[in-house]
Amino acid sequence: MSVVIEIAGVLTDPEFQRMRHMALELREFASGVSVLIRSLLEVEFEPFLRAEGLLLEFPMHSVSSPIAFVPPSPSDLSASCGNTYIGDTNAFIEFCAMKYGLADNLSEDECTQLANEAWKTYRERSMHTFTYMRFAVDGEPMTPKDERVIFELFNDACPKACENFAKLCENGYAGLPVHRIVPGGWIQSGDVERDGRGDGAGGCVVNSDGVFEDETFCISHDKAGILSMANNGPHTNGAQFFITLGALPWLDKNKVAFGRVISGMKIIQAIGRLKVVYDRPIVPCIIAEAGQYV
Repeated sequence: MSVVIEIAGVLTDPEFQRMRHMALELREFASGVSVLIRSLLEVEFEPFLRAEGLLLEFPMHSVSSPIAFVPPSPSDLSASCGNTYIGDTNAFIEFCAMKYGLADNLSEDECTQLANEAWKTYRERSMHTFTYMRFAVDGEPMTPKDERVIFELFNDACPKACENFAKLCENGYAGLPVHRIVPGGWIQSGDVERDGRGDGAGGCVVNSDGVFEDETFCISHDKAGILSMANNGPHTNGAQFFITLGALPWLDKNKVAFGRVISGMKIIQAIGRLKVVYDRPIVPCIIAEAGQYV
């Protein structure tokens, strides 16, 4: 009787790469075993766990750890039959050793190298531009220096918006405040024209008049982490941008979304929880550093 084993995790996580390597060994050497591998971005992993009901089934599992489980067989029509939990990387390695006689032979350095190669491959295949930001609240970094918010820019859909944002990440955004926080809605920054006050209408660096047109509305504001242009009406995109804190589909026909957060969404959500008065954060939050991710 054949069995299907499913694993899922964040492709940049060395522990997931250890699990993935073992899953590939299992696929090659264990007869009667099929393996389904889901290599996800950081921003995709927890939503996957929730969408599949895995956090409800296995509440003890950490959302920061890769997961291995056996999905129910299609031939089992029992409504009570759910997934069978194997566990995190260590549990999966032990499972493969005890049941199939497979040994984990990867070093920590090799796992890290596999994670770095997976991340590089993802960026190259996407053919998108990637940028980053670090934030500080009341003068103190929000996270350790090696943690940052990473954006994937959809330059195939919105080339002008992406070029504008990438150039301002290199020279313009650093030092500006997050001047608006709408709880449950979005955080907003990028007013290079008025030193971050929030009432600047231009600042675009790809058109001489300081604004550019709405390129497309094909990217939906359908989840948290969508990167979009703030504007003052049709075809008035300048430098200000916002990042959604949840699904805001009512913005789809009047704001140009052009990217998404793929790492560091917990930082954005933490900024979204700062106390505000009339949407202004009480404690200053600034873009401490920004640039292109290479």
